[in-house]
Parts: sequence; C-alpha cells; structure tokens
Amino acid sequence: MRVIDIENINYNMKNDTQFVLRCEEVFHDKISAAVGTILSGKKDKPIVALTGPSGSGKTTTAMRLQKYLENLGVKVCMLSMDNFFLPLDQRPPEATDWESPYCVNRDLLVSCIERLADGREVDIPWYDFKTGNTGGYNKMQGSKDAIIIAEGIHMLNPLIFDKLRGEANGIYVAPRTRIITADDKIVRPEQLRVARRMIRDYNTRGHSLRDTVIRAESVDRGEVNYIQPHKNNASIHIDTFHDYEPCILSQYLKEIPQFREELDDTFVEEHGLTDLMHIVDSVPPLRTPFVPLDSIVREFVGGSCFQY
Repeated sequence: MRVIDIENINYNMKNDTQFVLRCEEVFHDKISAAVGTILSGKKDKPIVALTGPSGSGKTTTAMRLQKYLENLGVKVCMLSMDNFFLPLDQRPPEATDWESPYCVNRDLLVSCIERLADGREVDIPWYDFKTGNTGGYNKMQGSKDAIIIAEGIHMLNPLIFDKLRGEANGIYVAPRTRIITADDKIVRPEQLRVARRMIRDYNTRGHSLRDTVIRAESVDRGEVNYIQPHKNNASIHIDTFHDYEPCILSQYLKEIPQFREELDDTFVEEHGLTDLMHIVDSVPPLRTPFVPLDSIVREFVGGSCFQY
C-alpha cells in the first residue's frame, strides 16, 4: 500500500508543470512494464482480461495498452464488457443489480474473445443503455497474431475468467495510493474514485453531485461482492493514482455550480467524505493545459484524445 502526504503534494505543486509531467512518466512506465509482461507471454496468453472498480480508470488504461502495443506493430482487438449486457427482459433472477455478473451475456463474450484469438471475423454487439437492449453489431476481424484486450468490471470473475484462464493475463486497475491529511487522517482510494465520478457524471451524464455520491454506495457494495474477491486472478496490478490529481479534482469540483450547496458539511459527513473535502480545500487548484491528452485524469475531467 502506497501512502502520500498532502504536504508532499503541496510542495511539488510549486513547480506544477514539472510535477504533472513527472507523474505522467511514472504511469507511462507502469504501462510499459505491463506491455513487457503481456508480450513475453504472448504465444501462450494472447488475451488480456482487465478489470477494476467504477472510477478506476480501466478504460483509459486499456486504451493506453492498446496504443502502446500498436506503436510496436502488434495488432490489438479491444472489447468492452459493457456492450455484452443482456437486454433487460432477458436477465435472470440472479441479476439483482447492474453490478451483478449475471447481467452479462458471458457465453457470448467468451465466444467472441476466443474466435477473435482464432483469427475469425466476429459480430461484436453494442449496448444501448437508453433502451436497455442490444443496439446492433459491428464487425471485428481477429488474428492469431493479435492481442485481445477485454475490459470490464467482471473480467476476473471466475464465471468469465475460468473459461479464459489458460490463455489470459489478468490485470487489476485501481487507484491504490492513500493520502494523509494535515491532521493525519487517511483519504482512501474509494473516496478519490467518488470525486472522479462526481465530475465525470455531472459533465457527461447529467447527474447531480449528490446523486453520484448516493449511487456510489450501491456501486461500492457491488465492488465488495463481485470485484475485490477476484483480484488475485490478476498477475498485473496497476495503481492509477496520479500524485497531482487531487489538485485537478479540486479545481473541477469547485467549478460545478451548487458545489457548496450540494456538498454541505452535514451531507458530506453522513456519507463519509469529510476527509476528502478537506483535501479538496487544502490543495492548490490545477487546470489541465499541460496534462497529456491520453492521461487517465482526462477520462474524468474531459479533453481526452480517447472516445469513451
């Protein structure tokens, strides 16, 4: 478990450009190391099963891996588990919420992955969240020389991973670093993920800050039940925390209208976010002009070169 002191963040912000670029170099090295592991076992394990909780940055991490591999001349087929959700009227009784693995058409997902790895052309579904149905299909050409990257919250769940285990590297992605406040409190990674999602969901999904905080409690229960128990299926772990990130999140949270009204002291305390708000108020704000366009941070505050 890695820990960083808030005083360290504030000190490094004296040269914010250098601080940002140094943090991005650290994450680039993590991507490079993961690619090295993937390529070293490519003959026997051409599949990458990548997972992480909501707000972990797994989609950007998957795209960064794809970009790195393609720059090396490796063909990559990318799949998102979210497109394999079963239509609402076809879900079994076990699919009690969106965090359940029983919401996913697991057989179709595994079949598509295996056929792509076998070099065949596959019809990949896309899911229409507005209607709750499969919206259509897009063709994807596989290759026996390709790396198949499949990302989603259940990719390491035995219901899926056991069918791919002999051919797959598991990757677990999440912010893991803890932040120590000035009064020696610990801001946990799940609090950081709530901050990420508050900004993203306000800007792209029309959710209020309070809605996101309340939804997070259900999402966190799903993480405990369905994701955390299977972390050991990962041979690669990537901490997606960027040390300068609290400063970016502070800037963008405070720009949201009604920020103070929605996140008043009583609401914040009731939902266990008091220490997070202390961080938001105690770091210097930072905007994104010199943050790389492929940074994980941009998945949540906007301006990414990737399409989500």
